[in-house]
Amino acid sequence: MRLAGKKDEVEAKWNEFDRSTVVTLVIRHCPALEVPDSIGDFHITTGIKVYNSTISDWGVSAALTNTNHPELIWFYLVRVNLTGGVLPEGALSTDFPGKLYDLEFTFTNIRELPDDLDSRWLIGTTVYFEYSELKSIPPSLIRLEPYSISFIGSPITELPPEIFEVADMVYMYMGGIPIQELPRSVVNLSPQLGYIYMVDTNISFFWSWADPLVEKAVPITISGSSYCAELEKIRSGESASFSVPTLPDYSAILMDPSEANLELISQAIYCDDQPLATVYPIGFEDSVSALA
Repeated sequence: MRLAGKKDEVEAKWNEFDRSTVVTLVIRHCPALEVPDSIGDFHITTGIKVYNSTISDWGVSAALTNTNHPELIWFYLVRVNLTGGVLPEGALSTDFPGKLYDLEFTFTNIRELPDDLDSRWLIGTTVYFEYSELKSIPPSLIRLEPYSISFIGSPITELPPEIFEVADMVYMYMGGIPIQELPRSVVNLSPQLGYIYMVDTNISFFWSWADPLVEKAVPITISGSSYCAELEKIRSGESASFSVPTLPDYSAILMDPSEANLELISQAIYCDDQPLATVYPIGFEDSVSALA
């Protein structure tokens, strides 16, 4: 018999085992999940995942805390609907778990983030909002100084320049978002940025601040972009230049169509066809967790 996920139902299930010995807690297929306070008994749990569920109630009294969850290192919401499209209070404790540096939300209806997120979560965390309903990247998330960030498939229409200036960010995944161009002015480009994934975007040109990335051979994967389509025409001889008018602020390397420069471009720009994919392994997750 399937459970709705009401508190008394969840309590009854959790009472069937010793909560203090659980390493991984997975909750699946609950149409009306209410998280009980007894989640505080999972003291050695290192990971919590909710899959294919609607969270109706996850309040402060049932929050994930360092006091109760000192070993927690990852927290995933996958194919989850949340009341009001906001994170539950249970995931925003001021006593946030001190080891929880991996937060991944994939296929959710999250459309708004708290203004004080950086005072709740850990600085330098990995945070993914893949296929969310977020339309912009708020300052509170940038102040979080993420090590790795993903907004794959979310309706982000513009990237703030500050996202490229997070000092210790290494990985950036922005594939499948409806941006037309990158921010014009990035003053202090992150020195640690080591990989950029922007598959299936409408980017057709690069600004000059991108040149240091090319010089360091930082992989920029942008297959399916307007830039790649034009680059292919140049390589094949169908076109002699990019279609956008030349501006002084454009990248001296990435917007130079000369044959001698194409090899340099290929050291950083990857246009090989590849399907848009989330960082979170959603295909595998669905194969093992979906209802039969």
